[in-house]
Amino acid sequence: MECEVAREALSARIDGEHEPVPARRVDEHLASCPDCQQWHAQMNSQMQLLRGLIASDRTRMTPVADTVPHPPAPTLPGRRPGIGWARIALAAVGAVQLVLAVIQAAGGNVGLQVGHSMGGHVVNESTAWSIALGIAMLVAAALPAAALGVAVVGAVFTAVLSGYVVADGLAGAVGAVRMLSHLPALAGVVLTVLVWRRFTAEPPRPDRDATPTLDDITLPDNASRGRRRGHLWPTDGNAA
Repeated sequence: MECEVAREALSARIDGEHEPVPARRVDEHLASCPDCQQWHAQMNSQMQLLRGLIASDRTRMTPVADTVPHPPAPTLPGRRPGIGWARIALAAVGAVQLVLAVIQAAGGNVGLQVGHSMGGHVVNESTAWSIALGIAMLVAAALPAAALGVAVVGAVFTAVLSGYVVADGLAGAVGAVRMLSHLPALAGVVLTVLVWRRFTAEPPRPDRDATPTLDDITLPDNASRGRRRGHLWPTDGNAA
């Protein structure tokens, strides 16, 4: 066996890799070749020295987890300016709407012109709408997530109602007091839209329970994520 082939096999043995020739033949050559014996001894001493340096460095190394910069703790988005007063104002308007509905349900005069009073069923229907709007505004003030639905229904209702109010006002069927009694509904719609817009404009809260992935780990300089090693061949020299 040539020395070059034997040394290649010995180098693979030292590295823990598969030897290209049977180990028995390599050992026979090593026993009969002084040059290869000297080379093998030098390689073993260098490998032991290298392993000792690596072991000593590991004892002084700081864990990678300690070198990874920790991101600052996420801060919750503060309440946007005006969101407090908008919800309070919406709740107040809803309460006013309910008061007007209760007065009308009790038979009180809420601005109906004499001689142009509405039928009993129409009055009851108007009262029901006023109660529904008042309660919906209170719910939207307490739960801003529900403000969108209230805003859509209220906007359609006030748009249609405005047309009737203008027509009846020109015909003299309603007076100024009755017209002013519809202002809480209009103000409630505007405030509901404002509450909804401010609620949806808030940034989402960060997910604190998110599991970190490998991409979130910052490695030190000159370090790599490594790769999976393939199959390691045995070194007992069973190759043919």
